[in-house]
Amino acid sequence: MVSDSDGTGDAAPAAAPPPDHAVPAAERSFYEDEFAGATVVVSLAPPDAATTEAVGRAAASLANGGARLVAVVGSGSVETGGRGPLAVALGRALGTEPLVLHDPAGEPDRGWLADLWLAITDHSAVVVEVEPGTEAHVGAHLGASLRALKLVVTDPDGGWGLPPRSFADMATHADAMVAQLGDRRGGAVTDAIATALGGGVTNVNLCRPQDLDRELFTFDGAGTLFTSGGYVELGPLRVDDLPAVERLVGQGTADGVLRPRTRQEVARLAVTGLGARVVGSGHLAGIVSLETEAYAADAVGEVACLYTVSRFSGAGAGGLLVEGLVEQAAALGLQGVFAVTVADAAAALFVRKGFDEVGRDAVPAAKWQGYDARRLDRARVFWRAT
Repeated sequence: MVSDSDGTGDAAPAAAPPPDHAVPAAERSFYEDEFAGATVVVSLAPPDAATTEAVGRAAASLANGGARLVAVVGSGSVETGGRGPLAVALGRALGTEPLVLHDPAGEPDRGWLADLWLAITDHSAVVVEVEPGTEAHVGAHLGASLRALKLVVTDPDGGWGLPPRSFADMATHADAMVAQLGDRRGGAVTDAIATALGGGVTNVNLCRPQDLDRELFTFDGAGTLFTSGGYVELGPLRVDDLPAVERLVGQGTADGVLRPRTRQEVARLAVTGLGARVVGSGHLAGIVSLETEAYAADAVGEVACLYTVSRFSGAGAGGLLVEGLVEQAAALGLQGVFAVTVADAAAALFVRKGFDEVGRDAVPAAKWQGYDARRLDRARVFWRAT
């Protein structure tokens, strides 16, 4: 997460990932909204008990938002009548038995796919049983055939890298991804990612099977999110965004990276603020605002309330917001913009985006009126001319 740039919040220290059953409620709610009404396809080898419980929790959260789960599983995951461990876990989580289908030999024909479309439309969860070892391959092709929002490829080795990188854009990382993941399951993992993205699936996640719930419903995730092209886009905040802006500010405050603000202050920031939106859903992944009134006499602006959901920082949300704010300042005829932070991550972002570190006396004195004396010695100031 990118910290507040007014020097009143520290970046939260890296914390150990929560256990599967302890996904923070605010984060789960964010992603239930993100996936609302969509279909998510998950490929699974015959799952163990920890995995079936994680799948059950994920299915329940998807159902809360009106989304649907298609679990593509190896033989042995279900039994005659659909009463295998996975089906039981899903039934317990959803309060209704999932429909169980069997993948026909070879590529499914239009009739079988039509049955699958109907099943997904009529049920919260569908289990498709396939030959062991083909889960990723079939999952990718079904995801593309369904034009699903998301495919999750599960693999015992988890995401890309140690620790897993949270985000990778295949437009720039394809060669590196193939070089480092190409041997996994005989190339099945990389083939599945490329097939799904090339077939119109919006994004693909790669994680350990037992991490499914955390990967889908936490800001930090537990694996790697792959996209093809940009994942977030910039736009002005709308009045309809205000509840989401309040939630993001509240989350940032709880994390210790934003200072507390009243609802009036939040609304005031939102009036001229920018949002980084997830392509497709329009869900806010980050926010920022340009403060100008306090510095009108000096014709400068301040980067205020810069915050991104950590999962989307790797997608460039923070940089996109800063660049948009600089363009906004230039359009207003300002001489430049400054940012104040006590967080190293935010400082590094500003340097990457062309800001120079300067002394405190290089910005208007109004900035320091009422400033928290406990943080003054640690406050770092950055300036970029427009």
